[in-house]
Amino acid sequence: MNLTEPLAPNAEWVHESSAQVEIKLYHGHRGPIKSCQLIENKNWLITGSNDNTARIWNFSSGKQIHEYKLNHDMAAIPAVRVNQEATRLYSCSWDKTVRCFDIETGKEIWKGIHEHIVTNCHISHDGKSLCSGTDLDSVLTIWDTASGLMSSRIPNVHESTITSCQFNTLDDRIITTSTDKTTKFFDLVSHRSTMTLRGHEGVVSSCTFNKFERLYATCSWDKTVLLYDATVGSFRREGPLMLPKLHEGSIAACHMSDDGKLLVTGGYDLRVVLWDLENMTHKLGLRGHRDWINDVCLTSDNKWIISVSNDCDIRLWHVENCDNIKQVIEQNKTLKNAKIVNCSKCGKNFSSNKLKRDNSNTLSSALLCVFCRLEEKQHNATYNHSLNDYDRPAALNDQTSHKSNLTEILPQHY
Repeated sequence: MNLTEPLAPNAEWVHESSAQVEIKLYHGHRGPIKSCQLIENKNWLITGSNDNTARIWNFSSGKQIHEYKLNHDMAAIPAVRVNQEATRLYSCSWDKTVRCFDIETGKEIWKGIHEHIVTNCHISHDGKSLCSGTDLDSVLTIWDTASGLMSSRIPNVHESTITSCQFNTLDDRIITTSTDKTTKFFDLVSHRSTMTLRGHEGVVSSCTFNKFERLYATCSWDKTVLLYDATVGSFRREGPLMLPKLHEGSIAACHMSDDGKLLVTGGYDLRVVLWDLENMTHKLGLRGHRDWINDVCLTSDNKWIISVSNDCDIRLWHVENCDNIKQVIEQNKTLKNAKIVNCSKCGKNFSSNKLKRDNSNTLSSALLCVFCRLEEKQHNATYNHSLNDYDRPAALNDQTSHKSNLTEILPQHY
């Protein structure tokens, strides 16, 4: 994106002249904005709002390209998605429906009906399937996008409300999060839940992962972000890693970069946080929104963060030059000057400024990286789940069914 490119009349730069992070603000929605999505090959930014519209914006200039009336009778619209071919737009709503629209004409093509509130939806990468999750009955539904017919209805995926659902990279699994404090993986080949991620003490609001699905991150209303490293797999025995507790309120959304090095989170504390996952620390804390942040995303080149909020604004944060900020410079200098050593437990290299010796009987005087240190600390202090808790089918793990209505749950915020 060219920083000197003229902006549309509804867009403006809002940062100070000396700021290292330039900020653009796009106006247009008249209600809380609940979701955002990038279609980079079209230079499009798609947003969905409780004002009963979805809009396509020119990502660079902020010009509104198209506005779609979503026919949801002003009910809350938690998600709007566009397929990668940019031919169809999908929306879901608390009016218990999912809807499909033609991108070019804006005409509604089909409507799918649930028995309860629809809390989220997501389109597969090949564009052939749409998944949606619900509130009271915790049903995961898969729709054939060509016909609008229901291809699968999977009940009781969770013990309570599904808060998010998405296809994995290969479209052979659906990952769901829930108010039951878990994240689950539903295998579309074996047609059963194959893995459950635990560790949060509150509602899990979202899950994200890198391009090759080697690292997963979940965020929660308990104000924490947990990491699950699939390459090491130690979370199966010892639980996940926790990033430093920086958010002061419930975290609503997270998005990981393709390379797994960066993570963006947004929450009800009105803060957007950029995380350095390689060093398990935060890189930037960004403020500017005037109400709850509902969704965030990161461009594929890691240069821009997009955030949307109940304040009806779309913010674009230019973080390409964030390494020039004094605080980040000092942090990077510390990391650069540190001696690189080898972790005796996992074998990974790490900087000596993160150095700590383990005095346990099994690894006496060994050098531990931050990941292994945190794993041991969390394992010894609080975590007591066994390997079977992650790998057993959901039917074996979930012996009870405790239902909760999303409309009766309010996130903790400050």
